[in-house]
Amino acid sequence: MLTHDEFEQAIKALLAPLSAEQLRALLQRCAEETHPLQRQAFIERLRHHCLEGHEPSSSTAGNRCTLSARLAEMQAQLEAIAQAEPEWGAFDEEDGCGPFAPVMPDLFDLLDEAATCLSQADPQTARETYAAIWAMVEIENDYGHSPSLEEVDEAIAREHAARYLRAVYLTTAAEQRVDALLEAASRVCLAGSVSPVVVRCCTLREIAGVASTPLPGWEAFLGRLASERQTPRSLLEYQWLREALASHQGLEGIATLAKRAGSGMPRLWLDWVSGAIRQGDLSQASAAWQAAQSHFARGAGIWHEFAECFQEDERWLALPQAATIAFEALLAKPCAQWLQALQAACLENGARQRRLREAAAWLATAAQQGGPPSAQGAAASLAGALADGPARLDQWLVRPTSFAPWGPMAVLAWCLAGDLRQAEGLLPSRQDSLGWSLGDSPSWALFACLPTLLAERPVAEIGPAAQAMWRQLIVTSPGESGAIAEPLNQAMLMACRQTPLQPDEKQAWLHWCAETATERCHSIVSAQHRKAYARAATCVALCRETAQAMGQAASGDDLVQRIRQRYPRHTAFQRALDQALGSDP
Repeated sequence: MLTHDEFEQAIKALLAPLSAEQLRALLQRCAEETHPLQRQAFIERLRHHCLEGHEPSSSTAGNRCTLSARLAEMQAQLEAIAQAEPEWGAFDEEDGCGPFAPVMPDLFDLLDEAATCLSQADPQTARETYAAIWAMVEIENDYGHSPSLEEVDEAIAREHAARYLRAVYLTTAAEQRVDALLEAASRVCLAGSVSPVVVRCCTLREIAGVASTPLPGWEAFLGRLASERQTPRSLLEYQWLREALASHQGLEGIATLAKRAGSGMPRLWLDWVSGAIRQGDLSQASAAWQAAQSHFARGAGIWHEFAECFQEDERWLALPQAATIAFEALLAKPCAQWLQALQAACLENGARQRRLREAAAWLATAAQQGGPPSAQGAAASLAGALADGPARLDQWLVRPTSFAPWGPMAVLAWCLAGDLRQAEGLLPSRQDSLGWSLGDSPSWALFACLPTLLAERPVAEIGPAAQAMWRQLIVTSPGESGAIAEPLNQAMLMACRQTPLQPDEKQAWLHWCAETATERCHSIVSAQHRKAYARAATCVALCRETAQAMGQAASGDDLVQRIRQRYPRHTAFQRALDQALGSDP
């Protein structure tokens, strides 16, 4: 989100070259684009600003007295609302403001008055007014309702919080500003996302940018903050320390503290890498990534975050460490995205095969042990480092994850390496025909890979069921792009052509597919899992498409016939079969 200053500078830059006539025409176009229901409000705002410069202003003392009276009146009004018994059922349980809602416009008017005081070079009155309002918003009735500013407009409330902190800064002696601002900021953590890595408070950038006038002594303040809070005790201090380092000391300051803190402040390492990449300095980003090797365990979440940073620069695949960056990201977050990156980073076939086999073996061990090989040792060594301080909320960056689709990704890696026998070793002793949609079944992954391996053709040429199941294997997250599905399928096609299966092996695997589809249909249909009928039917369709692509259409048709005859009265499943097979009901 743009700060007020950035917004103002952008507007000024756009309007500067325009003449008076052009400005009139621009204003007219803005009026024409206003929604019909907002036209009257547009006119009122325009009238207010047109008359603003001609109305006599009252004295500062008079304004201050009036403002004090309005604040006292609002305080009394809010306390009366909190003590009153609201009408039963008048407010929804999720309505944060409840009976306070009617007075919220007046409360925001008072916030605007405080902002006006700040803009008129009266930061003391602004600070007092804001402080009084922030005390008011803590009023709450017995039902949990309060005059919540962010409930009405989070963005405006957040900007007023930044103005309040700016007023605190301007009315505090330089040597006391760090403590005073941190204390004030901790009282206005009212807007922002709730997550382990996002502070629910204004950033230093917002405080500095909420007005176009530079804050006096700001650079000295940043330097004092960066030097005094190198062992942050809260998320707020952690966030501001990172900002101050980046702004005042740059990447050098971030790097120095990151290496000193080790795994204690993992976000500093990410700031170092991402900052270098934003500057186009891939060599420094690589050096930071290399320096992190001695601080973070293999499989820790930070390796995936590092790789995400590198992907912001399209040149990263040319780095000597690109294959290792993708490899470590794959172990930290097993998904097709990093398998594809590993493929792309390894230009020489032999190196690619070695990397794929190494990754597959590691993922297979994690699948068999129920967790990464390094997870227990990493947890023990990091227990003390993360016991206190804000970094405890970044444990997911420091420790290997306790759950991931290791099995399916190990199967996919083995198939990409052209070693189907190793992939077979990951199959459970008892067929796991249910629960495929959870994404952790090796059988499901192998089932999706086999059409390409058996037919030696891309899934796009085999059929829609094979293509759909392959895409499901590759796209593991709702927002993930499916652009890598075809390149990975082509890579696996090349691998199986280099080490092709023997005819008897193909026949055995086609039989396995048919048996697996049959068992999946039985588990789903006999238990009447109606929402999964389409998934069971897709398995049957995949088998028929694969058999046809292998020149064994009769085998696929026989499977379809057996399935149909087994469930003659399950009309919903028969319809799902018709749809999956592309036949008329």
